[in-house]
Amino acid sequence: MSTVGPGGADWDEIYAGDGSDTESFDHQMLSNALDLPPGKALDLGCGAGGNAIGLAQRGWITTGVDSSHRAVRSARISAAGARVEATFLQTDMITWKPDGLYDLVLSLFALPPRGPDRDALMSLAKQALAPGGLIVVGEWETIDSYDGRYVTLSELTDALSDLEIIRAEAVDADPDMSRGEPISWPAVVVAACRHH
Repeated sequence: MSTVGPGGADWDEIYAGDGSDTESFDHQMLSNALDLPPGKALDLGCGAGGNAIGLAQRGWITTGVDSSHRAVRSARISAAGARVEATFLQTDMITWKPDGLYDLVLSLFALPPRGPDRDALMSLAKQALAPGGLIVVGEWETIDSYDGRYVTLSELTDALSDLEIIRAEAVDADPDMSRGEPISWPAVVVAACRHH
């Protein structure tokens, strides 16, 4: 099972595994989910669990899946520290099969490189979506159509074109401002609904 991410980095080397690397809930990318009534949520590529934990704090029953054992360890530590219940599974997202349907499926900054693995993950995400559910996919935007690591907005909208797309936009992802000057982090996000 590979833990190599879209930028070529090994996720097990990126995560500390002690809970210190759990980021806060991503309000910008998940703005379409904020007004939904809580249900079951699936976070594919959950990393250290910030979004899954944030959803659990809002009443969602959350499951996070990630290939990195260090990321999952951080997520579990942070969920315990936040006193919320959330399930975190360390497994290969490409071959994992969910045991049911989810009202919200998200994958933020966790897509495999362009190719069969990305197609498989997008297919799994859609198959896991309950009727009436919302899917949110966000990733760093590529400026080079030959760069298969990241995505274009049209790639994401095409991948979700069998659903009702309610949001498709380029955004400036929330950069780390601790080092002084702001840096532009171009990303794309698509939210889509499955009709009942």
